[in-house]
Amino acid sequence: MNRIIPLVILVLFSTESYSAANHSNLESDIGRPGDSDKVSRIIKLTQVDNMFLPAEVEVSEGETIQFVVKNGGNHKHEMLMGSMAELKKIAKMRRMYPDKGHSETQLLQLEPGEQKEFIWHFTRAGIIDFACPLPGHFKKMRGKIFVEKK
Repeated sequence: MNRIIPLVILVLFSTESYSAANHSNLESDIGRPGDSDKVSRIIKLTQVDNMFLPAEVEVSEGETIQFVVKNGGNHKHEMLMGSMAELKKIAKMRRMYPDKGHSETQLLQLEPGEQKEFIWHFTRAGIIDFACPLPGHFKKMRGKIFVEKK
């Protein structure tokens, strides 16, 4: 019993610090929420029950994109942007704590048939991954955003 309490405390504190640290690092690495007055174009994505359509998107460094994401599947889905390493960590957290609330800036949660929009400003060239981090979805529901140097 004496060993269980410190373990529980460690897990609780590590998940909270993980969430806060991950949020701030992820945001600076992949860009930031964009201004609707500066949108250069709209990109539509559709989620189906095993993939994103399209699964690859090209944007330019400095571009502000309005993403329109529709859940065309029969199950709840999410869309989360970040590096693959970060997405894997978040997907693992979803498996361990499926009922915990999630507040990542670049996260959309969609019910079947639902459509949502978000605006993102891409500040650096590189490759940004996106995925549905829900348990059982992550291995197949992935895509990439190629941010080309301006």
